[in-house]
Parts: sequence; C-alpha cells; structure tokens
Amino acid sequence: MSSPLALIAGSGRFPFYVAQEARRQGRSVVAMGIQGWSDPSLVGVVDAYEEVPIGQLSRLIDRLKIHGAREAIMAGKVTKAVLLDPQATFDEELRGLLRRVGETSAPALLGAVARRLADAGITVLDSATFLQPQLCPPRVLTARAPTASEQADIQVGLRAAQALATHDIGQTVVVRERVVVAVEALEGTDAAVRRAHALAGDGLVVVKVASPQQDRRFDLPVIGMTTLEVLAGSGVSCLALEAGTTLLLERDALIAAADAAHLCVVGILPHGA
Repeated sequence: MSSPLALIAGSGRFPFYVAQEARRQGRSVVAMGIQGWSDPSLVGVVDAYEEVPIGQLSRLIDRLKIHGAREAIMAGKVTKAVLLDPQATFDEELRGLLRRVGETSAPALLGAVARRLADAGITVLDSATFLQPQLCPPRVLTARAPTASEQADIQVGLRAAQALATHDIGQTVVVRERVVVAVEALEGTDAAVRRAHALAGDGLVVVKVASPQQDRRFDLPVIGMTTLEVLAGSGVSCLALEAGTTLLLERDALIAAADAAHLCVVGILPHGA
C-alpha cells in the first residue's frame, strides 16, 4: 500500500480540488491545515485532517512522519504578509532556515522548507500533479476572442507582469488603454483588480503570469470562481493567463461564467517562447 499524500493546505478552494482528485486516483490524503488559513471543512474530503500553527516547521515534520507521509503537495494561499506579522510564532528550525537563506522572499524560504522536508524523507510534488488537465492551454478559451485594443493591452501587461514576477513582487498587472493601472503586490490579485477598477473604471485587461524562475511546487498561479466573480464585478473585459503555468479550477464552469459575463479568457505564451 502506498504512503498517504500529505496536503499542506492554505486558504481557498485549491486544496479541495487536489484532495478530491488525489483520492479519485486512489491515494489516501492527510491534510495538514495551516492554522488561521485553511478551511476546516476540508476534513470532509480527506482521510485525516489536523491543523498546525504557521511557522512551526518541526511540528509539521513530526506530524507528517507520524502519518507515514513520503510525498507532500502545498496548495492554497498563505500570503507573504506572514513574514511581517509580529504575532507569527516561527519555531527555531524555521528561524534558522530564514537566517541561512538570508532573504525573506517566499520562493527562497519555501525552497528551503522543501529541502528540509526532503532531508526528512518527504518529497514535495508539483502542485499540479493531480490537476494537469486544468492547466491553461495556449488559446482563446471563451466564445469571444480579444479585440485589437485588448490585444495591445495584453502586450503591455505581459511585459510589465514579467518584470514584476522576476522580482518576486506579484504575478498580476491590470491595464486599460495601454496604461498600467495597478500591479499586484502583497494584497493579492482580487484586491489589485478592485483597486484598478476604483482608479480607472470598466474596460480593464488583467494579465497574470508565473515567475521566470517558477518552482511549481509552490509557485503556481490559480484562477477559480471567486476570482472570476471579482473580475466580472470589477469591469474586466479580458483575462490573459500564461499558458501551461496557471491552474483553472472548475475550468468548464469558469469558462461558462466568463462567457455569461462577456469576459474573454485567453492563454498566452510568454515573450520569446
């Protein structure tokens, strides 16, 4: 019998889809919910569920070993804001990792955590391991293709978003009439889009990309129904996603909802691809 899959779960619906598909493929799933972030109702779709405080790396490793996990997937949102939270109780092991890494970027820290888990005999898998069919393809997904004006905004947004992602600032840029209206930073995609709408009104184009140094174990952009509802309610006319690197949760329902809102969704290739 294979060892259980450990699901290290943050917020949102992403962990639910990973758990459901992994179990459909015959894996038992043990969820380690990040306290204060994960949705406790995840207990209904996994074989075992418990929560660990954020920053308690030694406890997380101990619990994974007790459950006999040899593979883990990180899914769900935990924002970089935790690195600035004075209430966060990082244990000595995680503080030691931070000192050795020498920087507070999320990729550097999560990469170090993944290496520590590997040292403990736990391999962190690609976040899309069980959801490959949900990755965005390189084509127009909706009934409506981008207009010439939206195509021009996509190109502006793509250049800006790639620069943004290179410096680990964010993954999303909002453009209107070839002007960058808002960029995503600590607040996340939904808040950046709402801010752009407050600044520039309707007719927005949203471009979302992955980091050029993307580590798919924990750096996979995700679009779900909640974000689509934000886009539709914030005057967004077109959503451009980097193909092959962005997960579309509930893809068929997502595209149907986009069509109903007359919102174009297109998978794009990065410059130079």
